[in-house]
Amino acid sequence: MRLPTLFKQHKNKTFGFKPRYYDERKERLEQLYEKHHGTKEATSIKGSFKKRASFRDDWKSVSKTTEQKQSQKRLLVILALLIVITILILDKYNIKLF
Repeated sequence: MRLPTLFKQHKNKTFGFKPRYYDERKERLEQLYEKHHGTKEATSIKGSFKKRASFRDDWKSVSKTTEQKQSQKRLLVILALLIVITILILDKYNIKLF
């Protein structure tokens, strides 16, 4: 069991692969169609995906927002600990601020 920590633990980025349904019969029919009639006039594979640059931009924006949230939480925890320690020290030496 791990102990809780205030510092960020770096984790490997994971790839969430979701397998698609594969229809072998449909694949064979498409190959036969292309063999006899040429390529289909439907949208190409390139048109169905987003541009690579926009994917990078989306990834950066998502990772920045989560990193900012984590750093803000860490900052609040450290600040709270410093306040508690300061109050304990001041109480120990009977120093009154107000």
